[in-house]
Amino acid sequence: MGANVNIMVQLALKLKKEFTGIVYIISVSVILFVVLAWCDDFFYTIFPSNFFLTWHIFLELSSIVMSFTVFAVTFYTFEETNRLRSVVIACTFLAVSLLDLFHTLSYKGMPVFLTESSAEKATSFWVLARLTMSFGMLASSLVPVDRKVRSREGLWVLATVAYSIFLLLVVNYHIDDLPPLYVEGKGLTPLKVYLEYLTVFTQLVTAVIFLVAYINGGCKDKGYVLIIKGLVFSVFSAMAFTQYTDVYDTYNFLGHIYKIIAYYLLFRALFVQNVQKPYQELRNAESQLSVYINNLEQLVAQRTAEITAANQNLMKNLEYARNILLALLPTTFPSVKGLKFAARYMPCENVGGDFYNIFKLDDERVGILIGDVAGHGVSAAMINVFINQNINFKKVYDDGRQKVFTPRGVLMNCYHTYNEMPFPDEIYVVMLYGIYNVVTRKFTYASAGMNTNPLIIRADGQVEVLQADGFPICKFAPYFKPFYKNTTVHLEPGDSLVFYTDGLIEIDPAQPELFSQDKLVEFLKGLKGVSAQEICDEIIDAYHTLLGDKRMLDDVTVLVVKVCKDDI
Repeated sequence: MGANVNIMVQLALKLKKEFTGIVYIISVSVILFVVLAWCDDFFYTIFPSNFFLTWHIFLELSSIVMSFTVFAVTFYTFEETNRLRSVVIACTFLAVSLLDLFHTLSYKGMPVFLTESSAEKATSFWVLARLTMSFGMLASSLVPVDRKVRSREGLWVLATVAYSIFLLLVVNYHIDDLPPLYVEGKGLTPLKVYLEYLTVFTQLVTAVIFLVAYINGGCKDKGYVLIIKGLVFSVFSAMAFTQYTDVYDTYNFLGHIYKIIAYYLLFRALFVQNVQKPYQELRNAESQLSVYINNLEQLVAQRTAEITAANQNLMKNLEYARNILLALLPTTFPSVKGLKFAARYMPCENVGGDFYNIFKLDDERVGILIGDVAGHGVSAAMINVFINQNINFKKVYDDGRQKVFTPRGVLMNCYHTYNEMPFPDEIYVVMLYGIYNVVTRKFTYASAGMNTNPLIIRADGQVEVLQADGFPICKFAPYFKPFYKNTTVHLEPGDSLVFYTDGLIEIDPAQPELFSQDKLVEFLKGLKGVSAQEICDEIIDAYHTLLGDKRMLDDVTVLVVKVCKDDI
């Protein structure tokens, strides 16, 4: 009985600590709404359109980026966990990011987006996005955490995109068939207000469900607290959007401020918390280890083995955290007769934009992929995740047959898929994909703007520079359809293929010739007859020697494929 009382007291203290902030949020927001209502003549303002549109675009694009990031991370983790809740949240925020994008582009004062932009269009997209988010979060809260489904994530995403496009077409071309939500010069219709109240009710129910889950879980998962806080801010955002009479007025601006805060909290809960989790486990392991160290003199004989095990667990957790931040790049290669592989990857930050992979397509063919996302850091890593999840190398039919896509076909499909996503126009990806046939010893490849040339170290020590051009994977589909060319080269036993990203040869902008491609070619001529791993290590050693004490400016990736002379 005493133990149960103690547990209840501890839970009550945790609830008080975590939810004091929510009480402050509600109190301040209620006071703010009361003050605005009483002093409406003093505070109410209709802002100039240029001022409001600038802030509106900034706030909405911020929320769109956070929504899509939540989608990308939860969608990626679904492949590992097969949890239904993950895919529901992923699809919800994918749809919300698209609808918010449509809302932003359709806002009164914006250029033509399919049809003339107007307050009525923007309001329709706004309500659809809020209802989608509210009911999506409610659905995710009702799904048991451990409920799993078969890995059909592509169909979920396809259905979500179809749902968003359907709403886009309906609002743009059949808005007169929809009940009015906003009347220019008059303000909101009763239906718009009722729908906002429905959103408020749904989010409050969702917050209560997450609160119960947080309590039942022993108040350990702080992600629930962030979700609840985010939903509370979203509720006040909806309340603000029941009060405005002009799309440029004070209440409309206040509602957007509440919304961006709500999205930031949901972003932290669903993304940042997931990234921080390995570090939390690491701190727990360190805490347990410190207990053993404090009593080391008395427990040396009994606890030596336990300390060793704890230290090993600490190292595993540290490696696990690093693997997450490096987007789980491959560390092992397939066993292929006649081929040896080696790779080295060094990010200039905790996470990077370079990626590579080697995989068997069938008994005769091996796929080889290397690429680089413009920039580095978290944003590049997120695009990296998208590329790895959406690039298709072959199709397997129900009867067991499979079709292996050509390199140019893979790049073309990736280009079209990338252009369907709401990525910023300035972000692009360069990559090279090739297929090596172990029977014919032919390597067929295509390049999508790869800014480094693959090299062949021939068995006699000569180095051959392969051509690699093509158009990058970027948001340019409305203006240009690229043509990716398949190129084939023949390899002999003892030859080595060397792939690398531009970070290897761009060591110092002030000294562009420090380790140029020509110097790299001359360096490789001295690596005749050595193994794939030795080639890789020698290149990296040379890079470190030339880098010295300077800071790395870009991620560095080196990938080596060697054709064995003995064909084993």
